[in-house]
Amino acid sequence: MNHPPQINRILFVAASGLATPEERRAFLDYACRGDDSRRRRIQSLLDASGEAEDFFQFQPQVDPTSIPDDLPNGENTSIGARIGPYRLIDRLGAGGCGVVYLAEQMEPVRRKVALKIIRLGMDTESVIARFAMERESLAIMDHPNIARVLDAGTTSSGRPFFVMELVDGERITTFCDRKKLTLRDRLRLFILICEAIQHAHQKGVIHRDIKPSNILVHENDGRPWPKVIDFGIAKATSGPTTEDGTITRAGHFLGTPAYMSPEQAAGGLDVDTRSDIYSLGVLLHELLTGEPPFRQDQFHEKTDEEIRNLIRDVEISPPSQKLRRLPHDQLLTIAKARNTDPQLLLHQTSGDLDWIVLKALEKDRRRRYETTNGLAMDIQRHLAEQPVIASPPSRRYLLLKLIRRNRISFTAAAIALSGLIAGLGTSTILFLRERAARQEQAALRIQADKARATEVRLREKASAAERLSQAAVLLRYEDLAAADTLIQNLPTALIPRSLEAADTLHAIADWHLTQSRGEIAANRFTALAAVITSVDLTDTDHMSRILMPAATAIKEWGKPEDYLLLRQLAIRRFADSSNDGVAAHVSKAVLLAPADPATLAQVKPLADKLRQTLLQPATNKSPYLLAWRCFSMALFDYRSGELDAALHWIEKSQSLPLTPRPAQLTASCQILTAMIRVQQDRIGDARALLDPARSAIQNWQAAPFNIGTTTDLWFDWVNARILLQEAQTLLPPT
Repeated sequence: MNHPPQINRILFVAASGLATPEERRAFLDYACRGDDSRRRRIQSLLDASGEAEDFFQFQPQVDPTSIPDDLPNGENTSIGARIGPYRLIDRLGAGGCGVVYLAEQMEPVRRKVALKIIRLGMDTESVIARFAMERESLAIMDHPNIARVLDAGTTSSGRPFFVMELVDGERITTFCDRKKLTLRDRLRLFILICEAIQHAHQKGVIHRDIKPSNILVHENDGRPWPKVIDFGIAKATSGPTTEDGTITRAGHFLGTPAYMSPEQAAGGLDVDTRSDIYSLGVLLHELLTGEPPFRQDQFHEKTDEEIRNLIRDVEISPPSQKLRRLPHDQLLTIAKARNTDPQLLLHQTSGDLDWIVLKALEKDRRRRYETTNGLAMDIQRHLAEQPVIASPPSRRYLLLKLIRRNRISFTAAAIALSGLIAGLGTSTILFLRERAARQEQAALRIQADKARATEVRLREKASAAERLSQAAVLLRYEDLAAADTLIQNLPTALIPRSLEAADTLHAIADWHLTQSRGEIAANRFTALAAVITSVDLTDTDHMSRILMPAATAIKEWGKPEDYLLLRQLAIRRFADSSNDGVAAHVSKAVLLAPADPATLAQVKPLADKLRQTLLQPATNKSPYLLAWRCFSMALFDYRSGELDAALHWIEKSQSLPLTPRPAQLTASCQILTAMIRVQQDRIGDARALLDPARSAIQNWQAAPFNIGTTTDLWFDWVNARILLQEAQTLLPPT
């Protein structure tokens, strides 16, 4: 018997919406009474819909199942059939609207692929549109942890299909348990998944069905490697909302309830990337505890509205609390799967991981992480034993949530409390007047204020650390403008004392110099000075060399008080150094401006170390380095009023065999000699020395500014210009 396809589809959709198999059978008995052929046809479609093995998960043990050949236009998709250059080998599984086959591509290359095609009976306009969206969503993404689209097209009957790389892996939870991965290894794997989802979000795509079966893991050179699959219900964040169902209609229930965010369950049109962050939080919860916050059986035999209420209203417990409530034998099984013991597992999940999961699972999406990158960064901070952004909810927040859930009870209690307060007003006033009570309350307030201030400070530091880390990532992609925007308003006190922060600030400061933004560069160097004088206590040339450009930029383009602060930080950090290179760099960096006797006394240990080294025979020393170190020694003696000694070191610097001799070194020696001649009242000699130095500096200024060169360092030229300006102020007017 031939049946109108439209009636079959209407009955199929109606039956699919019923909660239990019993309800679906009763509905079909009534709707198809007297038409057994139609009933069998629709029941077979429902059975196929219910199979839904994990989309793209290869399972060789599944028996091959052919698709009937009675398709429109005589199209054949049986096992062994050809669709274009692809031969169907086996059926792997079924998704919500598509059937997935293992296929062999015959040309232009032979390889195994996964081919997905609209299932028989599901090729309605809305389903075809959603299938096309999945194909387009995957095609614009290029990430090693997202399954790649290889080809796309339509069958002879117009049913869309597309071809993806075959992901031969197992669901992430199964893989982690089978391999007995520790929590740290699971978190590292989870970070890779976050990076893949972040890539999708940057391409304007929301997954909307993140769950273990849609994340397959295989081993690559012994290392777990996840792949995110099945963007079948993905929503383009930048795409238009049409009336034909291409984008989810308001109120439409789409996704897997156990992993679904409250706003997605509500069926609204404003689902954004934070919905995926919620699903990632559910996945993280399951990786830690073995179960999602809501088990799948909690949604059985519930209406859509009951499911929405469950997801929206039932509070989620921290992972450590859920583990504590488990029977001991079940907790022991979960701990063994994580290669640990129950007590250690409870300890590892308590604190940071509890807070991170609960922040990702906030019912109010405004309180979740803004990006998946932010979630991944917080996990990285936890792994590095650094403060995390997430923190336990405040008492005020918990109280407000309790009041909203129990409005009637709290209203009645408030009325009763008002009466009680009125009746006890006199006693309360007398109590509050007691001095001891007032003092106790004041002490408690002070303690609370201190605790709040500490919490705020820790959050601010964690936020600053996240922004610096994000800026470092942007630098790797050469997006310096975006990196600078992230750090431009960070207070220096909140910047992490780390090598990553130092390298990030250094790169951004150099970039501003290449853009002729000296004042902004000086600001970044000021922050860098505070970091580099605190982070690494090893005594190396590298650390002190970073101070050279910082001191130069701050002295030339920054505030005078910032240079004085840098001087004190550098002296305090390096005063006890035994490295002659450090002594030379620091002495020059902190004496670009005149110094008082107290400052010179602080620098003297470094100068004495440098002098002792220079007086020894020069063995295995670069003449270039020796010449500059002699100049640093001359600058210290000049600032100390030892003019003859200063001239001695200048002459030694100029006598060293350098080919070619750096023009900035020659200019610097000429300027310092001129300043000595002024002190000796030999003004004519001083002017004669400054003329060639001034000309050399002007020639350098006319050339393009170059940060990268190692033989013509920009800060040596700017140092010469700083000293030239000082020398010109010493000359009497002509």
